[in-house]
Amino acid sequence: MTIGQTAILGIIQGLTEFFPVSSSAHLLLLRPILSLGEANLWLDVILHGGTWLAVIIYLIPHYSRIINYPPILLKIIVATIPAGLSGLLLEEIIENQFREQWIYSVLLLIILGIVFIYAREKGDKSLESISWLEALFIGLAQSLALFPGVSRSGITLLVALSLGMKKKEAVLFSFFLSLTTIGGAFALGLLEIGDSAYSWLEVGTGFVTSFVSGLFACVYLLKIVEKGGLKPFGYYRILFGIFVLGWMLF
Repeated sequence: MTIGQTAILGIIQGLTEFFPVSSSAHLLLLRPILSLGEANLWLDVILHGGTWLAVIIYLIPHYSRIINYPPILLKIIVATIPAGLSGLLLEEIIENQFREQWIYSVLLLIILGIVFIYAREKGDKSLESISWLEALFIGLAQSLALFPGVSRSGITLLVALSLGMKKKEAVLFSFFLSLTTIGGAFALGLLEIGDSAYSWLEVGTGFVTSFVSGLFACVYLLKIVEKGGLKPFGYYRILFGIFVLGWMLF
């Protein structure tokens, strides 16, 4: 794999990890279209490390809210548990049954894109005021992100907004959840990987591009959601799904 290919993969990972368009679906579907090679655990782990660092840095101004109101941290933990358990129990099954069937990813992109367009986007709840049950419900929904095409950030934003959270608060809660979910996946990945098939320059390029594009996505996700809600991403998901469907069929 060339430096250019790892750079492109890093950009795709960084942007789609936080924009609610499904990073797993984009990596799965764009690899053959852009000739980006086969998936590799070592590189995937490094790319996740770049996006994890991006959200850690982005959230620096917001950690004070957890310090001032510790129950927020407990709600984040409660919301993380379902995704962690489902990942341990179901990831291999989903990996074998769904990730090789690109049509499922395309259908999920389009169907949830339609849902995004009509999603409820008005609320007044904050990180401090959501209930423990609502936090758990968001966490249960996050478990669905194991299926390529769902999107971890997308499903958490959709459910948080549907439960009446303010747009900014829903985005921040999704970001805080990514600290534990991406961080956990990164840590487990480090334990599983063996020797790298890539040079440090290739890996470093992917890490840097995933970090920079991930930080960009964090900044602009909040701006886009505050202005247009989930609708812009809904339209994108539908158009991208139709494009991939046409490409794969013809």
